[in-house]
Amino acid sequence: MERKEVILATGDEHLDEFIREDLEKTERAKVVAKVTTRRTLINKINELSPHLVVVGDDLVGESEEQDASDQEWELVIEEIRRFSYNLRIVFICDRSIDEIFLTKLTTYNITDIFHDGKLPENYLTQILDLPSYKNIEKFRGQVESVSQKLREKKRAAEEEEAETLMRTGAIPKEGKVVEVEVPIFQQLIVKPQIFVFGSAVKGSGSSTLTKMFAEYLSNLQLQVGVLESPYACSSWFELINGKSYIKDDWQSWHELIQEEKEIRKGMSINVDSVTYLVQNPSVPLTKWNLMKSAYLVGYARQIPILLYDLSDGLIEENEKLILRQANHIFLSTQFDPARVNASQDSIVRFLHDQNLTHKITLLCNHSNEYLIKKFGENLSEAYNNIKKIYYFPHLEEVKNALMEGKSVWKMLSEEKANTLDEIFSSMAKQSLGKELFENLQPMKKKKSVLSLFKKKKRK
Repeated sequence: MERKEVILATGDEHLDEFIREDLEKTERAKVVAKVTTRRTLINKINELSPHLVVVGDDLVGESEEQDASDQEWELVIEEIRRFSYNLRIVFICDRSIDEIFLTKLTTYNITDIFHDGKLPENYLTQILDLPSYKNIEKFRGQVESVSQKLREKKRAAEEEEAETLMRTGAIPKEGKVVEVEVPIFQQLIVKPQIFVFGSAVKGSGSSTLTKMFAEYLSNLQLQVGVLESPYACSSWFELINGKSYIKDDWQSWHELIQEEKEIRKGMSINVDSVTYLVQNPSVPLTKWNLMKSAYLVGYARQIPILLYDLSDGLIEENEKLILRQANHIFLSTQFDPARVNASQDSIVRFLHDQNLTHKITLLCNHSNEYLIKKFGENLSEAYNNIKKIYYFPHLEEVKNALMEGKSVWKMLSEEKANTLDEIFSSMAKQSLGKELFENLQPMKKKKSVLSLFKKKKRK
């Protein structure tokens, strides 16, 4: 019979020796190391990969204060569990049976807790036989409360890691995989930015406005990308007529990340000098999670100006990290009192709770002079007096362009294009900053608005 290898770390030299003698007398176990501090315990476990470790509450740690000591034990055990979830851990202490700390130990798959400050007569039989739930049942009175706190702690740590990845960006294993390189006019330095678009009123056109703004920025000689939220219902593939631009082996970044595959060159879709990272409508995202979102955004940050369309998922819990990372948030709405009033309470509350209201600009779609004059103030009040509002006229060309999978800009008259150019110019100045925007303008001013959009595709 193979003998179990054991590490002893009770914090009491005499107790360690007593346990060693008892274990080795049985010939079922062999002590491979004794550890005197919590700091060295993790390294020794990693080095020797034992079957069993016996630890004591008195093992020397960084703090003698009880709460800090308990927190340190949690960190130590969490780190041990990174190496092995099934390593048998015996915990010896002198504590009351109803202490919540002992309940926490049971949630880390610790099945042997001796809490009376001494070893029971049958302790060898217990720790050398198979683990049994009955040995810890008495400590699990507060397990639901403890488990909830541990889940919240894990979620908070995961959110922090995900937010850092979204903020700093990441390069896939294959390196830079966004193919389209657009020269910056006069070699201007453009600080990477994320602009989030969403619908405050369902069906108010956030995706359409995202696409038009992306095309507008692209024609300022900026490298622009559009990223479709993984939590939104897939719509962008149809919106850009994706079938016309993909090869037979195309896979979306979303599905590659879902299956934990490498991002490959050629998997973005490039239309009218805009890079689109959209869902594949035939591949549902059923195995998605927070870290997959973090990598999706992190990889997409190779593109200096990234527009993220969350569609009508504004107040989804999963979207709050991207909203916090956004340099600016554009919310589409419209003059429709019933629909605005049905959604604005929860939206306003969410934006306030997340401290996002200072980033918000409203884009009121399907507007006209009569509605603006009569109901403009009411619309602002409905969204907690947001003053930054752009009013977009209702244009039949928008629907026609969407039906044909074309750019709206290419179907407009010069007059209507100039009207939209004024609005998008203001949005660009606001979001990019006046200095950068003004430096981008000279090239644009040499030609009419329509001539910029009707020029040949860049290669």
